[in-house]
Amino acid sequence: MDLKRNAILLVVIMATVNLYSQDIFKDSLRISLSQADSLFLRNNVTLLAEKCNVEAAKAQILQARLFQNLNLSLSQNLVNSDYKTTGGRKWIDLSNNGEASIQVQKLFLMAGKRNKQISLAEASFDREGHTYFDLLRTLKFTLHTCFYNIHYLNRTLKVYDNEIASIRKLTEALQVQFEKEYISKSELLRLKSKLFSLENEKLQITNQLVNSMSDLNLLFHTSDVYYSTQTVDDEKDSFNPEAVKLQSLIDSAFQFRYDLRIAESDLKISKLNLSYQKSVAVPDITLSGGWDRNGSFIHNYNYLGVQFDLPFFNRNQGNIKSAMSQAESSRYKLLAAGDQVKADVINAFSGAIETDKIYKAFDSKFISDLEDLNRGLVKNYRERNMSLIEFLDYYDAYKENAIQLNNLLYNRHYSIENINFSVGNEIIKN
Repeated sequence: MDLKRNAILLVVIMATVNLYSQDIFKDSLRISLSQADSLFLRNNVTLLAEKCNVEAAKAQILQARLFQNLNLSLSQNLVNSDYKTTGGRKWIDLSNNGEASIQVQKLFLMAGKRNKQISLAEASFDREGHTYFDLLRTLKFTLHTCFYNIHYLNRTLKVYDNEIASIRKLTEALQVQFEKEYISKSELLRLKSKLFSLENEKLQITNQLVNSMSDLNLLFHTSDVYYSTQTVDDEKDSFNPEAVKLQSLIDSAFQFRYDLRIAESDLKISKLNLSYQKSVAVPDITLSGGWDRNGSFIHNYNYLGVQFDLPFFNRNQGNIKSAMSQAESSRYKLLAAGDQVKADVINAFSGAIETDKIYKAFDSKFISDLEDLNRGLVKNYRERNMSLIEFLDYYDAYKENAIQLNNLLYNRHYSIENINFSVGNEIIKN
């Protein structure tokens, strides 16, 4: 029953893996990292949407620079009921006896409100630009780490494919020997159980690959393309994080990190808003001029006028106090952003040093030795030069070390990308 159950589960797992590889991704495209960057910049909808926000903020500068329009008011009496002049009701009396007026008004902003509005619009535009580049930094980091993850997951899957193919072939041969009663059932079941375990592990790796591939499709605004990565430089022996000065990375981060620029822009905007709110306390002036035919005791009355609020009650006290608190909050947020930038660089730098130590301590020739040994394993096992336990132990040792090497190489690339991400600029070429 156990043998039958394992066989059924094995078929299910293999079918699931085939489903992932055949039904989800309809097309295939082989790309390099530079090609991935170009495709991302051209197609990523989140980045394109933020670019539209930048253009919208730029348009607000144009709007702030526009002057207030003139206000024109025209009026004409609907019914003239003055019996002395009309002898009865007269609709829309356009004669000299009817009432008509014309008024033109112009609002003049005082205390430099217009210039302050322009400065606020320009600061908001700068902030949107910083937001765009910070989004670009974040998404590009996601793209690069996803690219390397796919590359090394595929390499890990090849390790499983080779091992599964070898053990499946051996299992088929042992099945024949079992039927002839040359080997025990427990030995065959042990080998089939190992095959089932490998298929299950492969399925988990395949799930990770599918998730990363979906993330890459999302970044490229595609839906069903299988992206295979071109050759990646595994060695990176020229990269030595200990040769990089931590303080120089921190200084570069304070220069290039756009989330820090966003915090600076927020402080600038809050200060400009405080200045604007103080200017709002100064009343604006409205000048007017007009003509009135019969609305005054003077026939054809021409006049000039001025209008402004008397700031006895509302001097914009609440908005001024709110703007002061917002400016103080932005100042603290800028300090916190600076602390976060410094912490990010230190963490990324420390992680790169630790990864580099592990990488340099790893004997890559050990994998080659295991590969050479692997080629003779099946033959030695068939000829009974080693036991099943020894055979499986060697296979496990090769698989685990090959997977660890792939993980280590990925972590090495990740540590480089993480330094660039924490600094906000491509300080180290990957």
